Amino acid sequence: MQKLVLIDGNSLLNRAFYATPAFTTKDGTPTNGVFGFIKLMLKIIADKKPGYFAVAFDVHAPTFRHKMYDAYKAGRNPMPDELAVQMPILKDVLRAMNVKIIELPGYEADDILGTVSKRFEGVTTYIYTGDRDSYQLVDESTHVCYTRKGVSDILELTLDNFKDETGLTPLQIIDLKALMGDKSDNIPGVAGVGEKSALSLLERFKDLDGIYAHLDEVTGALHTKLETGKEDAYFSKTLATIDTNVPLEFTLGDCVLKTPFDFSVKEKFAQLEFKSLVGADIFEEQTQTVPTDDTKKLDFTEIYCQTIEDAVSRLQATKFDLLTCDRTDKELRILAYTNGDTACEELVLCIKESLLDTGFFEDEFVPVLRTISQMNATFIAYNVKEWMHRFAKLGIAFPKTYEDVSILKCVAEGLGNGDDLAYCLNQNGYPENARAYGLFSLYQSYVKQLSETEEKLYREIELPLIEVLFSMEKEGVCVDFATLSILSSRYAEELTALKTQIWMLAGEEFNVNSTQQLGKILFDKLKIGSGSKKKDSKNYKTTAEELEKYADSHEIVRAVLRYRKIQKLYSTYVEGFKPLIDNGKVHTTYNQSLTATGRLSSMNPNVQNIPVRTEEGRELRKLFKASEGNVFIDADYSQIELRLLAHFSACPALIQAYCDNVDIHASTASQVFNVPIEYVTADLRREAKAVNFGIIYGISAFGLASDLGISTKQAKAYIDKYFDTYPEVKTYMNKNVEDASKDGYVTTLFGRRRVINELRSSNFNVRSFGERAAMNMPLQGSSADIIKKAMINVHEKLKKGGFKAKLVLQVHDELIIDCPKDEQDAVAKLLQDEMENAVKLSVPLTVDVGVGESWYETK
Repeated sequence: MQKLVLIDGNSLLNRAFYATPAFTTKDGTPTNGVFGFIKLMLKIIADKKPGYFAVAFDVHAPTFRHKMYDAYKAGRNPMPDELAVQMPILKDVLRAMNVKIIELPGYEADDILGTVSKRFEGVTTYIYTGDRDSYQLVDESTHVCYTRKGVSDILELTLDNFKDETGLTPLQIIDLKALMGDKSDNIPGVAGVGEKSALSLLERFKDLDGIYAHLDEVTGALHTKLETGKEDAYFSKTLATIDTNVPLEFTLGDCVLKTPFDFSVKEKFAQLEFKSLVGADIFEEQTQTVPTDDTKKLDFTEIYCQTIEDAVSRLQATKFDLLTCDRTDKELRILAYTNGDTACEELVLCIKESLLDTGFFEDEFVPVLRTISQMNATFIAYNVKEWMHRFAKLGIAFPKTYEDVSILKCVAEGLGNGDDLAYCLNQNGYPENARAYGLFSLYQSYVKQLSETEEKLYREIELPLIEVLFSMEKEGVCVDFATLSILSSRYAEELTALKTQIWMLAGEEFNVNSTQQLGKILFDKLKIGSGSKKKDSKNYKTTAEELEKYADSHEIVRAVLRYRKIQKLYSTYVEGFKPLIDNGKVHTTYNQSLTATGRLSSMNPNVQNIPVRTEEGRELRKLFKASEGNVFIDADYSQIELRLLAHFSACPALIQAYCDNVDIHASTASQVFNVPIEYVTADLRREAKAVNFGIIYGISAFGLASDLGISTKQAKAYIDKYFDTYPEVKTYMNKNVEDASKDGYVTTLFGRRRVINELRSSNFNVRSFGERAAMNMPLQGSSADIIKKAMINVHEKLKKGGFKAKLVLQVHDELIIDCPKDEQDAVAKLLQDEMENAVKLSVPLTVDVGVGESWYETK
């Protein structure tokens, strides 16, 4: 039998909006509801495999029910602005997908769904909705798929299971509403008759007519209510009954679902930044097209090279100014361009995985890459550092001038860039099957978008940093195998002991790593705390934050928290390191454009996330050791973000304190807690430190109270006193938020923009996050830019000075050099000088320098 899927557009967009975490496109347009809707739609198509598909929408106009009853649906909250703007976007997407949209003024989507579901014989219809009104439509050929929770938990109602699930027949749903009314639609029903009475009446008399035909069999107050409310009951039934005879003009053929979807749909998803959907295998092959606007216009010829010699000779035939290169698992593509030309060639070399494939193996590309290396042309790629490693592996010198489009994108857009090239091509309407041409076009586009200060940031910091990071990754850092073995054994033994202890305290064995099993033990069996199990749910709240509430009074909770801490260290930083070791070293990969603040991130291993607040975490630094006969020189900026706060806010008291080399935390404690500085205790200094750093991140009184274990009122008093003491800081923070709200972004000391779309949100929590980001980004982002500049200078000075010492690690505000002992003093001074003089501020930048044979010893 043929299948027709009908979707209640308004209902499911609303469900998707609230079920999908809020997010926006880079220009601030909310799209989470559309994303959730389309994801559900694609899942329905995959599950049901329908031949026909349509979406019904309400039209913003009075319906026949409104004309019958002015109060119909009165009192409903208006659609949030962030949802309302998504309605036309959704319809545009559906039109691009050639999905039939059905709407008619004067009728609700329910009426349209009811009419369509009853119109076509020999068709099984599936209605997806979050509105129980549609229950009444269930019959032999109509199933109602009700979204019980969000858009993922769906109850499919058929004639076979309807009675078991609801206790009624489909048509009794109408009579139920006629009796008890419906608050959501403002249907009156019979005054004083609730759900329990209505269900009982329908069980006895089947329907509304049966009830009134046997009204004399109903006694007492209920009889009176029914008698008095008879007119309301039948009026309510009329309001609740879905009209299945809406005058719609269309055929079943208009609802044919055409898959795979046109490539334009993929481009639409890319524009909306639906990254996970762009990669789905649901689109037709792309028809190659080339944008025709002046900034992107370039005629190119796609040439598949049959031999390496052919590729080399074509590259050598002309003196090119730039080349764009891209490599996938299947192809190497090279576009060579000469300034002033409007035509060029895109060379394609197929990559083979086995002898039976056509194309070339990786090592056969050496002559091509060597030719590129020897040409005086700018090399353009989407991740230049990756290409540097590829050239180095093949023993080829890398081109001297290069451009990185992935970093250009990050700087030009003012956002972190976690997108791959395929996504960017789709997002900008470039043909994905001509990636080198698309890369060239993206390069042109992003360069044109840069402001003067952004151009300088890109040229003087981001581009030179690529070589520094490549050098650090290639060099790697030595691992102490003895320490690795000791920590591995120690943690494994402690985990076994902790598990045994937890089982003993629980009175049974269970999977300690299972949140469900742990929740049952703690909250059901041991009756620890209250409210840790969601009502009518099997979901237990066993987060560290939740368990900390009970740690002081329950030994098993303390054991579980300890077990989790050690398990994390063991699995991530001990056992997790072992597969990453290559010839005694780990070679972390630094991500230069992933974060919106400009800070570096790292992976395999993630050295940025090694915990340092606990002794166990600090001990992990013993795993990193200097090369044989060398030492580590570690330099760490002292309170760089607080110093930047003093500089940006121009606060005289803070500037003077730093210029006088005063202990800023003790000074703040003295001011905030009204005690002479010589009487500031360690505890007061600790609390002042929490206030100082909390202010940087826009901390709330609630957050500070949680950090210090004090009341919210006391925490608010601390924050108020801080701003009374340093009023310029409050003025500066407020101005950041005002500027970001007005301009849509904030900037760092070096002109890096961070776009903050969250400030446009009507959601308080999202907007509050945006405000905190606006306060902190100039500080954190400037700190990131400063250490990048220092890294470039240190790297250059080490090379020019002929030193054997090399930068090997960067962790936030900290640089580590692997240095021969005979260079130790000179390199330590060089490192400190370059870091402290990377930029001139109104306060001094100071660096704490340490030396040791391991990273741990330097601290």
